[in-house]
Amino acid sequence: MDHRDGQRSAPAHGGPDEDRLFSEANAWFFRLQSDDLGPAERTAFAEWLDRSPAHSRAWSDLQALLHDLKGPARAAHAETGIATSPRPAATGLRRLAAALAVLLVVGGIGAWRGPALYQNAVADQVTPTGQRRTLTLPDGSTAEMNGDTALAFDFHDGARRVRLLRGEVWFQVTRDPDHPFVVDGGAGAARVLGTQFSVRREDDRMTVTVGEGLVEVTARTVTPAAVDGKAPWPGSVRLHPGESAEAGPGGLTGPRAADPAIAFAWRHGQIVFRQQSLASVITALNRQWPGRVVLLNDDAAERVVSGVFALDRPDAVFDALERGLGVHATRITPYLTLLR
Repeated sequence: MDHRDGQRSAPAHGGPDEDRLFSEANAWFFRLQSDDLGPAERTAFAEWLDRSPAHSRAWSDLQALLHDLKGPARAAHAETGIATSPRPAATGLRRLAAALAVLLVVGGIGAWRGPALYQNAVADQVTPTGQRRTLTLPDGSTAEMNGDTALAFDFHDGARRVRLLRGEVWFQVTRDPDHPFVVDGGAGAARVLGTQFSVRREDDRMTVTVGEGLVEVTARTVTPAAVDGKAPWPGSVRLHPGESAEAGPGGLTGPRAADPAIAFAWRHGQIVFRQQSLASVITALNRQWPGRVVLLNDDAAERVVSGVFALDRPDAVFDALERGLGVHATRITPYLTLLR
């Protein structure tokens, strides 16, 4: 450590073993921020930390770097790097970049996860990022939850209501003409009698895509009493198979053509992109994988991506993006990948 002028540079004792341990410390720091961290992982971290003095030193080095990077004095030198610090060795620069990236991304995730913590608290069912779950609902309907999804249920007194707090769900609804099945997605709601469809909620927008049957969709301008009625909702649209609609702050848009093979690909462990921007691809990938993929190359954000990828093979996705778009993927930790 160099404490000259009160500044701390990245540790430069070097060596592949210390680089590896520093990367592992980064991975543990990121993982410890997750709200789905279990007791077994906490125990595993404690065991990792106690494994050797080098493990403990790597953790201390990371904590020291993160502490210094948070300081207001560093903000003044953001454009020129750590200008007031002595020049560290190449190993130190790599460690510093890794720690800075983790700090920035974890800071963003902290703000991003705030609503998710509340949603998890009020939900009846939650799936972590990168995991899917299939439920049988009290009325016999099926709900298949995508990763990072939270649901709340109301099946009392003949009601069949599901609140999608965040994420995406595919439903196969048991037919019951006397009791419509309603999915509340915040900005709007979908009502059906018996069909197969998906609902995705992203912040203040809800997207409904139909695979079979008919689904009635409305924006959040309808009273709860209208939702329970059997007559068509005012200002609503009825979707047929292969159609989708979106409800948002501006009201309702659609119906428009949708390909169920693309919309429902996640149910089969795949993700499909057809002429989509790299920025939207990264958003989709971050819904499917634990951790974060961060795009640092603004010039590449609008480059077009097409392809079919397996969700359990992230390295293959990054290889394809590198070959097809000329971006470079750097895996900082198992939970953080930078695209440049």
